[in-house]
Amino acid sequence: MVPINIKMNLDKMSKSQQAIANYVAGALAQIPYCTEEDIAQAVGVSTATVSRFWATIGFANLKAFKKHLLQNEHATPAHKMKQILNKVDSEAADVVGEILDIAANHVAVTKQRVERAAFHQTVEAIHAARKVYIFGSGAAVCLVALLQFRLNRIGVQVVAMEASGSELFETLSHAGEEDVVLMFGFVRRSPEMTVILEQGKAAGYRTVLVTDLLVSDMLVQSDIVLQLDRGELEGFHSMTAPVALVDALTVAVTKRQGQQALNQLDRLHALRKRYAAQLPK
Repeated sequence: MVPINIKMNLDKMSKSQQAIANYVAGALAQIPYCTEEDIAQAVGVSTATVSRFWATIGFANLKAFKKHLLQNEHATPAHKMKQILNKVDSEAADVVGEILDIAANHVAVTKQRVERAAFHQTVEAIHAARKVYIFGSGAAVCLVALLQFRLNRIGVQVVAMEASGSELFETLSHAGEEDVVLMFGFVRRSPEMTVILEQGKAAGYRTVLVTDLLVSDMLVQSDIVLQLDRGELEGFHSMTAPVALVDALTVAVTKRQGQQALNQLDRLHALRKRYAAQLPK
């Protein structure tokens, strides 16, 4: 059987089929327990549309697709790790070299994928914002912390949002027309991102989506989109390219802030120097 790949025949898919592909790609672990009615309801299409979808990715029906998933253990953490371990299987394998080569490829693909106009729009939005709210869950929590740290030290007011649950409202309720909400959204659309995007229409803040998704309704619903590469859908997902993008945003925003950012860094240095004895680095 042909394994699922949301890039396959993407140009030939209708918008409804693309929506189904994106949903299925983000919920592979749950698909074996879903009916076509479940998928149709989640995506917002008819059951008949879901039934016709499987042929576009090389399967006779949902049953055949489920069988393939169960046989190949798709999208489980163990399966993803097995894939990367297979590439460094021999005792003589240069693990560091192999992993760095893979990471370098992700960065190279991201270099081509990030639209420069969208990148510059993001920099301008951050520069002009009263506050920048940042959301990310799972492994993306590290990106939230890194971007918050880097932007705070040049004087940008940053608020890290809760990664899940209703506590998100504690920060989201303060975001308004002068603010920007930047989301790291990988693999699938989360309920929290749905809330952030819907609230943006009411509150008036701008939304920036950093994602590895090539097909998602979030791409249309977000004001600015930065697309990058983290590896194959069913493989080990690297954070190298997202971190590199965070670095690029930091440098670009610092440049845009100009002397204001440099003055803030000077104040930071002076503060460290003044209290070096009490709080050594």
